[in-house]
Amino acid sequence: MKKLARIYTLVLTFALALLSLVGCAERNRADQNADADFSKKGDVLVVYFTWSGHLRSMAHWIADEVGADYARILRKEEYPIGYNETADVAKKEKDGNIYPEINLSLSDKEMERYKTVFVGFPVWWYDVPMPVMTFLKQANLQGKNVYAFFSHEGSSDGAGSLPTLEKLMQAKGAAFDKKTALSVRGSKVKDSEAVVRDWVKALSK
Repeated sequence: MKKLARIYTLVLTFALALLSLVGCAERNRADQNADADFSKKGDVLVVYFTWSGHLRSMAHWIADEVGADYARILRKEEYPIGYNETADVAKKEKDGNIYPEINLSLSDKEMERYKTVFVGFPVWWYDVPMPVMTFLKQANLQGKNVYAFFSHEGSSDGAGSLPTLEKLMQAKGAAFDKKTALSVRGSKVKDSEAVVRDWVKALSK
């Protein structure tokens, strides 16, 4: 019985971890099309990474609310179409501290005009997805205000993602307060437009 209990516990733990991967209830990969608009010429940038498409909606609401430029972070080598296969690849990246190549690279000159940067992602394996880490490592964030928004399916506090960002932003010389991060359950994103817009408005008060 003890052996069966241990097996059950291991299976349950793995299942819960897998659910935390994409940060959403959906198991379908969204299109892998680039999504960017740098025409606003303001001082706010929204960057986001998404697998199921939820973060795209949130990013667009934020960009619309503040008149910001926005861009989607895409892994150059696409993640698998299958949910479980993507989970495996993402786990290997995290465990191996692998920074995959991405489509988005902004020079110091291009980043210069932005004073505020919003970063959006689903919580993957209790942390920030590695494609997002690639962008943040490369980007010049010195002196900028950085805000995080994320989706989850259980890790409502962001699990390890916010401490990860806090440590990285400190090293990059950016202002970041994990208490200001926006957390939305993945399955609730489609109904969260008012929540997202109100969050953005509150940041400026």
